[in-house]
Amino acid sequence: MTKQIDNLNKGSFQLNTVLSVAILVVSIAVFYLNPLGLTTLFKVLIMLFGLVVAAAIFIKSAQGDRFLHFVKETRIELRKVVWPTREETIKTTGFVLLAVIIVAIFLWIVDAFFTWGVQSISMLNF
Repeated sequence: MTKQIDNLNKGSFQLNTVLSVAILVVSIAVFYLNPLGLTTLFKVLIMLFGLVVAAAIFIKSAQGDRFLHFVKETRIELRKVVWPTREETIKTTGFVLLAVIIVAIFLWIVDAFFTWGVQSISMLNF
């Protein structure tokens, strides 16, 4: 009996997801295809209304529940992040810029060497 109820609930959650996607697709289609000859303002309002209704229906589905759980967990993890200070950011940026300049000079020298080598070989008459 419990399995039947779970399957019924699972089916309704899948129905909610399909319904929310269908509403989203229809609102986007009305916006771009404009079958009713609406002005831009009404097209935008219809699309926004469709997005809000689709989001509300999606939140009620199993995938929406998992998404909300993911968002809550993400917010918790973001609170644990230790952000660098301004001084650390400036120092790190300086090191990165210095490394980029050094690599650029090295590649310029290697390119000049190969250019010289190719020109030397191409001037030889075989």
